Amino acid sequence: MSKTLHWYILRELLRIFVLTSSVLTTILAFGGTFRSLTKVGLTLVQLLGVLLDLMPAMLAYSIPLAALFAAVIVYWRLATDNELTGARASGVSYVALVMPAVVLGLTVGLVDMAFVGYVVPRFLQKTSQVIQMDAASMLLHKVHRRQAFELKNVLVLYADKAYRVPVPANDQPPPGVIRDIIQLRGLAAMPLKNGRPTSIIIARAANVIIDKDSAHNEVSLGVQIDNGTAFAPNSLRQMRGTIRYLPPDGKPQPIGSLFFDKPKFLDLFRLAQLQRNPLLWHRIAKNVDTLMHDLRLQSISQGYLRQFHPRQPLRFTRKDGVAIVRSPAATLTGRKRNLLLTAAGGVPVQVQVMHHGRVTQIYLANQGELLVSRRVANEEMAVAPVGQGKYTAALKLTGAIREKNTALDRRFHAGPPLVVISSIIPVMPESGVPAIPPENKASPIVAQLINTIHHQEDHLHRQILSEFQSRASFAFSCIVLVILGTALGIILQGRNPLAVFVVGVVPAMILVLLINTGREMITRTPNSDVPGTLVIWAGNAIILILNAVIYSRLLKR
Repeated sequence: MSKTLHWYILRELLRIFVLTSSVLTTILAFGGTFRSLTKVGLTLVQLLGVLLDLMPAMLAYSIPLAALFAAVIVYWRLATDNELTGARASGVSYVALVMPAVVLGLTVGLVDMAFVGYVVPRFLQKTSQVIQMDAASMLLHKVHRRQAFELKNVLVLYADKAYRVPVPANDQPPPGVIRDIIQLRGLAAMPLKNGRPTSIIIARAANVIIDKDSAHNEVSLGVQIDNGTAFAPNSLRQMRGTIRYLPPDGKPQPIGSLFFDKPKFLDLFRLAQLQRNPLLWHRIAKNVDTLMHDLRLQSISQGYLRQFHPRQPLRFTRKDGVAIVRSPAATLTGRKRNLLLTAAGGVPVQVQVMHHGRVTQIYLANQGELLVSRRVANEEMAVAPVGQGKYTAALKLTGAIREKNTALDRRFHAGPPLVVISSIIPVMPESGVPAIPPENKASPIVAQLINTIHHQEDHLHRQILSEFQSRASFAFSCIVLVILGTALGIILQGRNPLAVFVVGVVPAMILVLLINTGREMITRTPNSDVPGTLVIWAGNAIILILNAVIYSRLLKR
């Protein structure tokens, strides 16, 4: 008999649960697509795609409330219709009566953990791709509504009008890439750095070139400006030069995923990977790469300094010859610790430029600075020693420069105020991965990078911890909420079922509020892992206490 009763109650719970979760999921999904319809400007087909992708994501958040509602309604009806009284009179205990609800709670909790851990991130990424891959329509929609189009906190565009124009035959994209060109009239653009505008650019017209690579899920955007004029962001002072491209380097700016940059939209497997290796997080990896790059540049300068002896030559290989440098003194200076050559005791810095084994130019100067940088082209690789072709340098001479062309001049004469001997290839061998120095012994730039990386790693760790704890707490809440709903349905028999449900929703809302508060505490406040974790689980603890109090009253009946 108990088996039949259990199946009867479980069947009723599942029926109400499926119906309620379907309605709540549909309402939440429509609410999520409303913003996409009004603010992003999706077409009807795209909107339906977003709606279908949001359904599984919203299901994860509707499951706990649907399970609570099902438990309240089913056990309220069983108690009100005296079915529970008959079962109790037949010797069925309260523990046996609530077992179907416990089974539902455990099942729903496991399903919800799978959803919030893996399904929700995946479908939110798909939603992001739908919006991301149609950046051209988004731009047109923003301009037509007189709104700003912002690109990943890097660039903001305004325009009076926007048109889609055909791609010229001589400007076709690579195979597999779809190109859209949007022509803007009356352009105002603001390049951003750290969220703040660096300049305000005004132009009559501009072409926005958007390339979409669906195979690799990549979108990039570049702006060709028709003689743009740049002004300082806080005044009407005109800045020098004509702006022709945005970004200024002429390279298209990638449009990243709307959700990929946030750990709360990553699945548990990806979060575990990041916890084991923070270098997989692109922001940290980018700064670590910059740090290693700066340390290598400094090691090259330090290597030259170790080779240096007053008035002894240092040889630098060039594409078409050699530069021989002599200096009476040398030090490491500047925030990047560049090699600084200085005159001393009336002896200047001397540079001999040689072509094909012959000295063709001689420079004398009061000061010279070796500026090492990463190579961006491979044209000098053929003359670089093995393993040393990644970096190049320029020698900048300043201060009372005198020069002599050995083919034309017999004596030195006054030279220009600045001479730059470029395309110098460092001859120092690379020593593998440079050692990271302590912050108190590093240069200002390196120390700042090290500090930034430490902060990013700590922040990422706290974000991952908050996600693990909050998702586990949210899934566990399905069990305690179902047990609470069962108890409320029994103890409040005869009352209005909606009122009984509202009584159960109040603790559920408090639980969600505490989970979100604890998550923010861990994420935003350093050294708050333990307090934040306690707050995340405090809601479940409160409901467990309520369950203990209510069931103690039931068992006394």
